[in-house]
Amino acid sequence: MKTSKTRGRNVLFRLYILGQLTNDLLDSAITRAKLNPNEFALASAIRATQPVTPSALSTLLGTPPTTLSSQLARLQRRKEIKRRRNPDDGRSSLIELTKQGERNVAAALPALRESVARVSEHLDYSVEELDLALDRLEDALRTAVSRPDESVRPAVRRSRR
Repeated sequence: MKTSKTRGRNVLFRLYILGQLTNDLLDSAITRAKLNPNEFALASAIRATQPVTPSALSTLLGTPPTTLSSQLARLQRRKEIKRRRNPDDGRSSLIELTKQGERNVAAALPALRESVARVSEHLDYSVEELDLALDRLEDALRTAVSRPDESVRPAVRRSRR
């Protein structure tokens, strides 16, 4: 798999291609769960950070608030999330998964793990190396669109070469 020459495509086009391939992989893997890949990502983020405000989710996922609002409305209509008033800020709400939402995420997790393993077995470098490169790419993109991630960053700083 190792190659010394790049494909010569710009980084944003490559990200588009990678997004399509990722969606295809996950879509076929999680068909039994009642979530598409985007809903699964959103529900997983809620599960990992709940209770969470819409603005914290928007920041974490890099999703504009209006887009996130319509995605949350879909999950709420299907009774996969619940909202409650934020006791610390009356203008905001806290979002949590319902039991149905938890079941749907749990049902998709084995397929996610299998998909990650399928991709990892074809890498000719460590997953940690890829993770560091993706961290740097995410930071660059967040800077480019002026959408820093002030949310749930691990306290451990990784060395950046």
